Amino acid sequence: MRKDELIKPTISSLVKEKQLNNGQTSKNGSQTFKTGTTTVGLTCKDAVILGTDKRATMAYFVASKTSEKLHKIQDHLWMTIAGGVADAMYLVDVLRAETTLYQLQREKKIKIKSAGKILSNILYQNKMTPYEVGLILGGVTEEEGPVLLDIGAYGSILPEKFCSVGSGQNFSYGVLEAKYKEGLTIKQGMDIVQKAITSSIIRDMASGNGIDLVAITKDGPAERKFIPIKE
Repeated sequence: MRKDELIKPTISSLVKEKQLNNGQTSKNGSQTFKTGTTTVGLTCKDAVILGTDKRATMAYFVASKTSEKLHKIQDHLWMTIAGGVADAMYLVDVLRAETTLYQLQREKKIKIKSAGKILSNILYQNKMTPYEVGLILGGVTEEEGPVLLDIGAYGSILPEKFCSVGSGQNFSYGVLEAKYKEGLTIKQGMDIVQKAITSSIIRDMASGNGIDLVAITKDGPAERKFIPIKE
C-alpha cells in the first residue's frame, strides 16, 4: 500500500449513499440540487402534442412559478426540457442555430429525425461530463408525419408514440398508458396530455403552477395555450 493511500480519508458506502440522497455530488466536491418537472409528449393522427408544467425547483425550494420548459426550435419543431436549466437552455440555443443554418443552406424544412441526430451527437460527445437534461423533441414534416423523440442525456434517441420525462413522469405514464390510442384528434391529444400533467401536479411536489401545451402540425403555426391550475 502506498503512503498516500494510508493517509487518504475513506468514505463508507453508507455515507456515499446518504450524500447521493441529499443531492450532493462528489465529482468536484460541490453541492448540487435535485430538480423536478413534468414534461409529456404524444403523437396524434396529424400532429404532435407537447406539454409541460411551469414550476422550477431547487431541492425543496420553488425557484420559479413561470418557468419556460416548452421551446420552439423551428415552426414545425418544438422541444421540452427537464433537468439543469443552464444546460437545457444552452442546448435549445445550439439546436435552434444549427437547424436554422441547415434550412437556410438547403431552403427546406429540416426533418425531425435529422434534428434529433444533431442533438444526439452533441450530447454523446459530452458524455464524460454529461449535460444534466432530459429532452423531448417533436414535430411534423410532409415526409415523416408526426415524430416524437425521447432524447437522453448521453445521446440516446427513442422514437415513441407517447413519453414523459421528469420527476412526475411516473404519474403521467399511468394516464398515458390508459388513455392513449392510435388516430387521436388534436383535441383528444391535448386533453390526454393535460390530464397526464395534472395527475403529476397532484402527486409530485416539484411540478405545478399551470400547464403549457402546444399542438404542432405541418400546416400553419403551432397552436399554443396555457392552462392555470388551482393548487
